[in-house]
Amino acid sequence: MSITTIQLKQVLRNRRFILFTILLPGIWYLFMIKVIAPAVPHNGKYQIGLLLLALLMGIIGNSIVTFSKRISGGKQFYLLQSHISHYSIWRYMLTQLVSQLIVNFLITAIIISLAVGLRSVTFTSINLLSILLINILGIYLSIIGFTIGIVFDAPTVDAGGTPIMFILMFFIIPWNSFYITNGFAKFFTVIQKLFPCYYIYANINHFTVNNLIMFSVTFIITILPFIILIYYKLKK
Repeated sequence: MSITTIQLKQVLRNRRFILFTILLPGIWYLFMIKVIAPAVPHNGKYQIGLLLLALLMGIIGNSIVTFSKRISGGKQFYLLQSHISHYSIWRYMLTQLVSQLIVNFLITAIIISLAVGLRSVTFTSINLLSILLINILGIYLSIIGFTIGIVFDAPTVDAGGTPIMFILMFFIIPWNSFYITNGFAKFFTVIQKLFPCYYIYANINHFTVNNLIMFSVTFIITILPFIILIYYKLKK
């Protein structure tokens, strides 16, 4: 049995995974579609925005709450392996990211199935591209989760994972896409432009190649500090 298969079984047996990545985003999305959306003016862009946000909720929950704790709990074994065998910590991270990619696709499939059942979204080419970019962003978030797991011990990750998840949510909610234009929303929108998630929503409103380029550039620039932190942490 491969390491990836073992990891996937561990994930699917984790109650925190079911709660934070499936149930909460699903219930939130159902509430928004059935209760909030009918009460406010909206269009197809608003609907896909809700779907992407539900996907992000699930992927962040997976990456920050469950993944970081799993890394923190098992890192000592793999750190030892990296010193006594050819199984490097970078290979360990790559294996974990493959598992995360599979899990994130599973989350995506479940939430999209809910959207299809509710008939709430039209799957245009731009919408499908946005969903793909969300899953690429999942790799980004998983590297952050991996860093948290490597740097901090299990009790700290357990206590801080959920608050960190909610803090990150403030930075990924597309405030301007939901027609919120107060000072708070404008402030966070300026900050969001420094991170790749902003350009996914920007593509929904107005698709341009420049948005894709900025997604790639901000992805690389903002993930580098976490890669460097892992490197220096492992050098100790």
